[in-house]
Amino acid sequence: MAQKPNNPKPQQHSRGSNPLPHPEILEGYDYVIEGSAERILAMFEREQKHRHEWESRALRIHSFSTILGQFLGFFIALSVFGAAVVIGLFGDTNTAAFIWVFGLAIVVMAGLVWTYAKSMGQRPLFARPAMRQNFRPEKKDAK
Repeated sequence: MAQKPNNPKPQQHSRGSNPLPHPEILEGYDYVIEGSAERILAMFEREQKHRHEWESRALRIHSFSTILGQFLGFFIALSVFGAAVVIGLFGDTNTAAFIWVFGLAIVVMAGLVWTYAKSMGQRPLFARPAMRQNFRPEKKDAK
């Protein structure tokens, strides 16, 4: 049996998930304009630094808003229960009981939603892939 000659296919460069161009492409840029490969790499380094700063800022904002939300939620719950106590002592006990039960139901529902979100691995908006695409859409490879 005669073997067929080994004809390798021409090598295609796919971007995949790597944001940097293939070294051969960088070498081609450097051949056309001296120092352009270094400029391209510097551009990628600046972009990466910018992205890290942006994500760090988003984490700080998320942390602050979480703490603020918990504080304000506690303050609202405390004021609802305080209002129920004041109404119960100086007014109608039926209305106070209704406000107390309604406030307690809201607190229990908020706790259940929080527990469910944590069990699902809730993440800040910037870390969710669907939201991140709104800010940095990824190009689809044309095939």
